[in-house]
Amino acid sequence: MIKFYIYLFLIFAGTSVHSQNYKFGKVSREELKSKEHSTDKDADAAILFKKQAIYYDFNQNTGFEMVTDVHERIKIYNKEGFDWATKEISIFTGQSDEHVQKIKAVTYNLVNGKIEEVKLDKDDIHEEQKNKFRKITRFTMPAITEGSVIEIEYRIVSPYITQIDPTPLQYTIPIDKLELDVTIPEFFVFSVYNNMKAPFYVNIERSKKGFQRTISKTVRTGWEVVKHERRTGTLDFIQNVYSVNKENIPALKTEPHVDHLQNYAAYLNWELQYTKFPNNPIENYSQTWEGVAKSIYNDVGLKTALDRTGFFEEDVDALITGISDPIQKTVKIFQLVKDKVKWNGYAGFVPDEGTRNTYKDGMGNAADINLLLAAMLRYAKVNANPVLLSTPDNGIPLFPTRNGFNYLITAVELPEGIILLDATDPTAGMNQLPKRARNWQGRIIRNEGSSDWVNVFPFNISETSSRMNVQISPEGINGLAYEDFNGLYAKKYREENSSKTKEDIQESLSGRHSNVDITDFNLKNFESVGSDINQNYKFKISNGVEVIGDKIYLKPLFFETLNENPFKADERIYPVFFDFPFRKKHLINIMVPEGYKVVSVPESIIVKLGEDGGEFKYSILLNGGFLRIDSQVEMSRAIFNNEEYEILKNFYNKIVEKQNETIVLEKTSNDGSSERTESGR
Repeated sequence: MIKFYIYLFLIFAGTSVHSQNYKFGKVSREELKSKEHSTDKDADAAILFKKQAIYYDFNQNTGFEMVTDVHERIKIYNKEGFDWATKEISIFTGQSDEHVQKIKAVTYNLVNGKIEEVKLDKDDIHEEQKNKFRKITRFTMPAITEGSVIEIEYRIVSPYITQIDPTPLQYTIPIDKLELDVTIPEFFVFSVYNNMKAPFYVNIERSKKGFQRTISKTVRTGWEVVKHERRTGTLDFIQNVYSVNKENIPALKTEPHVDHLQNYAAYLNWELQYTKFPNNPIENYSQTWEGVAKSIYNDVGLKTALDRTGFFEEDVDALITGISDPIQKTVKIFQLVKDKVKWNGYAGFVPDEGTRNTYKDGMGNAADINLLLAAMLRYAKVNANPVLLSTPDNGIPLFPTRNGFNYLITAVELPEGIILLDATDPTAGMNQLPKRARNWQGRIIRNEGSSDWVNVFPFNISETSSRMNVQISPEGINGLAYEDFNGLYAKKYREENSSKTKEDIQESLSGRHSNVDITDFNLKNFESVGSDINQNYKFKISNGVEVIGDKIYLKPLFFETLNENPFKADERIYPVFFDFPFRKKHLINIMVPEGYKVVSVPESIIVKLGEDGGEFKYSILLNGGFLRIDSQVEMSRAIFNNEEYEILKNFYNKIVEKQNETIVLEKTSNDGSSERTESGR
């Protein structure tokens, strides 16, 4: 029996030694000594522990308020993980403000075997008004070094009790232990959803607990003799508790060609269905998208902004005098707004400055600018309407809610189709939305608030094409290149070079290829937004061929060769997103140098990407003393689900393999004889 008790003692003693203490300040030497994460050796940092508690408190003077308490413990493994030592807390400001309270933060380091603590100084906590509706509280932890552990606690108090923000469950670094408790009074009935795009779901434990608080207040009594009495009562109700306890949550891994990585993180979404207070009828909050759009149209100033025209009528009248075609009117007014008004960098579907002030001061948010555009077009008798949408970083909403939208553009509806416009972007032509606005679909709101879905993701193919005339020799390559860009390729070119001179563009073009010297650079239509861009230049490649004995080996696409497959992983978690459907065409004419013959060329090939995904064509023709190489890659659609990853990866393998095959030239014999051309190498 004594042995049995000793055995139990050793078990419990061992458990207490190795169990982790997550109380604030109880950082262990083992945590500080750790050099790498136990399951993710590549992690730059890790969240050792995170606890988030969301609950409702009752203020006797103001009623319910929502409280969020956060405690985080983070391990920094290397310098690349130092970014995790900077914390940003975003809160809403408006008619009523949220508040950040009780910030407590400490950095722990192991110095000469002892744990040293450095507390965050209050003077190092900074607040920044990001825009009219958002304030950022920011601080960077002190004494950060490789191996540090940091702990942060803070509280957010919010008067907005009918909305719970999405609760994150996954980050780009691993989480060792996560605790989440969301406690909601019975008067508020929420539905909760896992993110359907996440690689895993979490189990949500549901329970109930009571809330009881004694409330006292002073009341005035009596008529002739006034008295003040202290009366007390009890606030008593049931709360619904939603809990998540999960360990060893993997990091959200980066993959190429993802629309927005955080869209695939695990998190919980909350939707208020209805409220039911004692002695009051049920108030429904669950809506349809039609209802959401109509309420936005009427409640946040869209209708007022669209009806307000007096301040710009003279300018628009002068601009479109004698023009009856709606497309021509649209072109003129679209350019007027882009010239007159600059974007302040803030998204949003709610007008901030107002269209009148935006036009007067030349600055506004996305809603201000594009509502101004829509109002001008309507005044000019063009059928224009605002379109609500969600930017990629705002995700794709799962249910009807105002928070599903955070951006606004303009649509012109014509018998020929819809033209989408975003006047916040000076490089955007008609139907050339910036990347932030190309996210699945938007909600067009017509007169009196009727609405419908419209596609905002591009379906038309944008093309870039290059033509080269090339002369080669054992010493190198000389050539002349002509390149054209249309559609969203032209827009992308303007975006990347908007602040550059012609000389800067030439220099950056040379800088992309270390062994290429570019001269006589010419550029056309760069300033003509919406038009195709043309450029041409001479180039010289110093080491573009490989000479072995009497043979010259060369890759015929030269610096346009795709050298490696962008898709290297064995499997894919997320869908593949290209920016837009595209076609890349390369036509190269190579003059065979005097004294050489062609002895080997790659075989022609046509590769299909599934039934409708795209196509790769590659052919080489020898005609007299010239080689003609024609390579074309077409991606007919821009989105591929992860089940299609293997065929997409194999498609790119074929492109890389074929474009890296060489043409072989050989010196002719003294008598000038030549041999039959062979295929492949």
